[in-house]
Amino acid sequence: MIAAARHAAVRAAGQRCAAAPGIAAWRASSTAATKVLHRDPETPAPASGGDRFAIVRLGGTQYKITKDDVIVAEKLDVQVGADLIIDEVLLVGSDLATVVGRPTVPKATVTCAVEEQTRDAKVVVFKKRRRQNSRRRNGHRRHVTLLRVTDIDPGDGSDII
Repeated sequence: MIAAARHAAVRAAGQRCAAAPGIAAWRASSTAATKVLHRDPETPAPASGGDRFAIVRLGGTQYKITKDDVIVAEKLDVQVGADLIIDEVLLVGSDLATVVGRPTVPKATVTCAVEEQTRDAKVVVFKKRRRQNSRRRNGHRRHVTLLRVTDIDPGDGSDII
């Protein structure tokens, strides 16, 4: 998803740069910390952040989240009931504008409440060697943390999102 947004930004920058549309445009546009996509200058910023979404990196996995979403993430070392602040926000957007971070959006944070530390559903691992009368059946349940998104703060992109 982020790669598609970056490719769109490269194509848009390449059309403005006539000398070398591919590489030179990418280098010129990557100097900024963030890139704003699809913004209509006449449209004012929304009054509430209810329509915001974000892409965050948590435990090596990227999640697209909105407010009140529940994330099933790998086990995190936090207490149930505590608030977790995620500062590795890769993208923040709304229906008016999208701010893409390079690699992250500066000062953007996502606040989550830790709801539960539990184990995921069982995954059955079945190995069979045919014609050898050899079968092995094992199960695996990974440890997970359930997080509920309470707030998405766009940081430096708050004036346009």
